[in-house]
Amino acid sequence: MTRLLCLFLVALACTAGCARAAQPNSNCEWPTENTGSLDLSQSRQARHLTADAERAEDLAVRYADVRRAPHSGHVESWAEYGRTRDQCMAVLFKIIGNSHGVSEEQIRLALTHRRADLDLAVVLSFIVLYVWATSVIVRRISRHYRGHQESSDWLIMTVYTSVIASAVGVFLGEQWSGIMEDVRVGNGHLSYRAERIPWVHHRLEIFIGGVVLFLFLAALARRKMSASRAIPETPQPSGSLHLNF
Repeated sequence: MTRLLCLFLVALACTAGCARAAQPNSNCEWPTENTGSLDLSQSRQARHLTADAERAEDLAVRYADVRRAPHSGHVESWAEYGRTRDQCMAVLFKIIGNSHGVSEEQIRLALTHRRADLDLAVVLSFIVLYVWATSVIVRRISRHYRGHQESSDWLIMTVYTSVIASAVGVFLGEQWSGIMEDVRVGNGHLSYRAERIPWVHHRLEIFIGGVVLFLFLAALARRKMSASRAIPETPQPSGSLHLNF
């Protein structure tokens, strides 16, 4: 399972990394590409516009980072940083609009269209990690309360641990989603783009789901252990053989 998980994570990172094909720059310069009007009613061309919009936004962030971020040595204020970023973005959006015959409003709207397959892959990959970690914890609890699973102590400890595990899972899952988003956009500085990650908008639902999943795995472990205790022992063969005629 560990080997399969590693292969899955490598494939996920490679897939996310391929989403950023062009070499980024920090000069607010739009790379040369084939021009032509886009028909946004076609999903492939709509995805192309989304990719262009995300690339332009990333170039604008890089441009502002170099000229107005604290580490640049030319920082004045975060308001100035935002203006520098937005000015660059407006220039790039205008180039995209002229190249593809779309409006700035359509370009900005395209930024909200995320690839559901990549987001789902990120969530599922963390669920696999969470299930693996939870299974380890559940087995330890089961071994500790072996023979006392009918008592309230086992139930209290299981419920308490499920709450802690799920809360930690929500936090770690958000970090995991952020790392995968860094890989996808090819930039360790997400800035306000982190707010578009689906995970951060469903923390309560994810927490409840984590508790339910933990309790479900604990119930399965309890049932398996109870079933193993219920199997009668096979009698040992005696040392002599008796034949009855």
